[in-house]
Amino acid sequence: MVKVSNSVCGICNCVIKDNTLFSALSSDEIDAFKDVVRTSFHPKKDMIYMEGDDCRGLYVVRAGRVKLIRSSKDGREHIVKLLGPGEILGLEVFGGVAKYELGAVAMEDADLCFMATRDFFSILKREGAIAVKIAKALGVELLDAYKKIGTLGLLNAREKLAHLLYTLATEYGEQVKGGVRLQLTLSRLDIAEMLGITQETSIRLLKSFKEDGILAIKRKEIIIASMKRLAELGGIGA
Repeated sequence: MVKVSNSVCGICNCVIKDNTLFSALSSDEIDAFKDVVRTSFHPKKDMIYMEGDDCRGLYVVRAGRVKLIRSSKDGREHIVKLLGPGEILGLEVFGGVAKYELGAVAMEDADLCFMATRDFFSILKREGAIAVKIAKALGVELLDAYKKIGTLGLLNAREKLAHLLYTLATEYGEQVKGGVRLQLTLSRLDIAEMLGITQETSIRLLKSFKEDGILAIKRKEIIIASMKRLAELGGIGA
């Protein structure tokens, strides 16, 4: 299983995942942000910000998990992305928009680092080398998003679930006896919301994966028995 390599922030010792905005910065360049970073704690299920709230700045997940959500017209919640330590939320600041397009909710107790939009862009204007590195990192993120959208658009519901579980296991998995255990708690509804399918469909598909020996489900725990079969089914590496 591929593990994401990490670097550590010199300001607050939080993890910075590779291929995110700050991973290419040197220690001295990271220090340029030390006077504008604030930390905050958010208990499980706390709404960090809502769709339509003023876009005040960028957040980095220091510890815990956060989900980005969008609400439909009938009030249903769709999970757009899960974020773990080192990942960034509030990327709307780069679009120059006044309001957050997505909401952010703590999936578990979470510590966040925050930089106000004005402070962040003041540093970029002053530090040209930092601005160039961050622009390149944004390009990497954008290309990655294009690839994922292109892949998922060609998959049916079963294949999309395989792709999702493989991705989650790669990012949040722990090697245990019998396979790879997902180190995050996801309900059948959470999975359905991430895939844009009904809860009933997600339950049926998970049951079929279990029957096929691809995974095991123990209470709320999901253990992937065959990463290879998930990858093949999800069109990963094809």
